[in-house]
Amino acid sequence: MTVTNLGWEECLAATRAVRSYVSPNFGFQEQLQEYEMTLLKEYRAWIQKEYGKNPLNDQEELQHLLSQQEEKAKQQQSGARETNWIHAPGSTSSRPHTAFPTSSRWMNR
Repeated sequence: MTVTNLGWEECLAATRAVRSYVSPNFGFQEQLQEYEMTLLKEYRAWIQKEYGKNPLNDQEELQHLLSQQEEKAKQQQSGARETNWIHAPGSTSSRPHTAFPTSSRWMNR
């Protein structure tokens, strides 16, 4: 978070893109959110002043990871829709429901 312009949720999403099992507890997530709202800008400014531009391109790499993750999620959603369409229940008869004989005995219940 400190060396990029990403917030805690985007950094967590990027981390999960690499390590899907990452699941920080609620308290830690609250600490990240609080850090983002209070001290993050100050620490980012200090690091920028002290060390200059980040030569490692962390921002670009994380953005790339997030883009890949979004594309993967879209493909999975698309695949799920196609699978649902293929396995959708079909009609057992081509005749309309009015073409089947009805029994007054069953209709009057």
